[in-house]
Amino acid sequence: MLPVVITSGVPRWQVYSLIVFMSGCTGVPKELPPRVPPARQLPNVPMPPNPPAAGLARVVLDTTDGPMRVEARGDLEFVPPGGNYRPTRFGELCVTPCVVDLPAGKYKLYLTSAGGTYSHGDVDVITIREGTNYYVRAPGKFDPPQWLHIWPSVIVLTGITVFAVGAGFALSHDSGAQATGLAFMAGGVAVSTAGGIYLYDASRGSTQEGATTAWWEPNSAR
Repeated sequence: MLPVVITSGVPRWQVYSLIVFMSGCTGVPKELPPRVPPARQLPNVPMPPNPPAAGLARVVLDTTDGPMRVEARGDLEFVPPGGNYRPTRFGELCVTPCVVDLPAGKYKLYLTSAGGTYSHGDVDVITIREGTNYYVRAPGKFDPPQWLHIWPSVIVLTGITVFAVGAGFALSHDSGAQATGLAFMAGGVAVSTAGGIYLYDASRGSTQEGATTAWWEPNSAR
């Protein structure tokens, strides 16, 4: 019954094309407000019994959304934990929460979900000083667009149906039916437009900047 009503005033191919177009459109991801910086609390990770070797600083890393794999790109002094050479400026550090010893300097951190969750990945910069450096990160997020949303599509389809019914009335030779048809067509346009906006917004996906809480203690503080 529904296909007959829909196509009574509008060609079926136009209706199907509009449905496919509205269901498949995606837009620029929404930018959500940045995440709230984590509370300044000591990460729940045991500290090594021995102090860092000469020329190294201790770094305590943690993330709020579960374990994350941390890789770092630093200056020429960067040495991956456990290594005694400098073959590259890039290396894997650990999986949070964790403790590593690194030369002081500025590093770019690449964080990915240890479990492979798509929406959990982040990049941040940390400056390490001699002593103990604490770094707690609420990672940035990206939720990918989704092309199909049921309720927005139903709203669009309802608007098309109302418009088609109105178009059928508008073709009548009766003035009262024509007025009713025009009202239905206007309502159908309004409903379809609202549904299209709803569908577009729901299909955009979203991005959210992460937030960091970091602090430092001199060696004598511990």
